[in-house]
Amino acid sequence: MRERAEPRPWRAGPPTWLPAVPLAGVALLLQLGGSLGRAARDGTSVGWFGVLLLVAGPLAIALLSRFPLVPLGVSIVAALAYVATDHPVGPVFAAPVAALLVEGVRRRRERFSRVREERRDRVDRARAEERMAMARDLHDALGHSLTLINVQSAAALHAFDRDPENARRALGTVKAESHRALEEVRRVLDAVRDGSGAAVRPGPGLADVPALVAADPGFGWRVEGLGDVGSLPAALDAAAYRVVQETMTNVRRHSGARGASIRFSRNDTEMSVEVRDPGRQGGAVETVETSGTGLVGMRERVERLGGTLDAGPAGDGYRVRAVFPVDRREEER
Repeated sequence: MRERAEPRPWRAGPPTWLPAVPLAGVALLLQLGGSLGRAARDGTSVGWFGVLLLVAGPLAIALLSRFPLVPLGVSIVAALAYVATDHPVGPVFAAPVAALLVEGVRRRRERFSRVREERRDRVDRARAEERMAMARDLHDALGHSLTLINVQSAAALHAFDRDPENARRALGTVKAESHRALEEVRRVLDAVRDGSGAAVRPGPGLADVPALVAADPGFGWRVEGLGDVGSLPAALDAAAYRVVQETMTNVRRHSGARGASIRFSRNDTEMSVEVRDPGRQGGAVETVETSGTGLVGMRERVERLGGTLDAGPAGDGYRVRAVFPVDRREEER
């Protein structure tokens, strides 16, 4: 995602002292000069206390402008005190007007600062979401492919001497799956290089599930209801595929089963996919500990689209069921 250029500092508002000092100087000249001139015309005297009150407002503007409302309050109090003590009246409210202008500049500066912070936060969140999406794609694609490569290479080694044909098929699967993994990595890297946050090439969807199953011929996968799903929005289609892919990986790694079912169903409001394995049947089990992020990633994908994901024991095996809401209007668009 391309980050929008940050505004230059002057566009966010000038430094506090820049409008404050000139305005304070103007207010001081108006108040002090005007009041002294009025006193001279009337034949009276301002006195030291009057001069102090006339100077207090501009001084507060110049020195305390970074504090909200303080210069304005000091200026108003000083002006009212000057008038209340029967000093010669001149333009004594110049300082409150100047303080009001400085307060407006300060508030505008704060508002621009908040907008800038919010923009940075949005960019940071978008980048974090993109990184998470890419990490999930790589985790799901590489996890599945490497699991199959591990299983099929083990089968090839086992059958290498006594059944060369099966060993050849297993090695063919290894080659095809490594090619698939490389394509997935290239697709994600293309998105990174593009910088737009969107994949340059479309990712896999439910139409690719048969190929996913065919790539694992040594396992008894049963796919039901896929032909009844129909067309889906691209985001839902990709998320459902990733759920199937990650669940297949987990079954192969941890269940010890020799077969499992993948069942799809759809009605007017939702589409569901359920993967269920019967439990240990003497199949291979991966002994290496995993991070457990696969299930978290699946749940994030599903919930991002407003769906739900349930995962847990079912009989002697395990069951994962994802339910996605389907919006007919969105599908028609």
